Amino acid sequence: MFRFFDHTGDYGAELEAQSERELYEASIDALVALMVEDPTTVRETETRELRVTGVDAEAQLVALGNEVLFAFETGWLCRRVEVDALEEHAVEATAYGEPFDADRHPIARPVKAVTHHASEVRQRDDGTWRGTLVFDL
Repeated sequence: MFRFFDHTGDYGAELEAQSERELYEASIDALVALMVEDPTTVRETETRELRVTGVDAEAQLVALGNEVLFAFETGWLCRRVEVDALEEHAVEATAYGEPFDADRHPIARPVKAVTHHASEVRQRDDGTWRGTLVFDL
């Protein structure tokens, strides 16, 4: 689950999930929802294996978003990811999507980057997970 918020010329997303894996997956749901007018138009006809690294969970969350954004910039649009493995300094995931088609995938907001500013990943006392990301538009 995610909620968007305005952030001084950028856009932010507050993320909530039952597990850390689901939090990473929700971050990509938010990115795609922010970027594409109608995310349901993106078909899951291809997969890509992703591996990102970072010094901590926040850096890994940002790196995953930027990896998906890089795929888009090179012509491939992700619909969703499934996290396959979480390591101390790495995330492995499978991305599902298809080649970008401007006619079927109108861009709602061009996203330049997922930023480290205000990024957060933490487990709450009740065991659920909360995260925050800011997207540079």
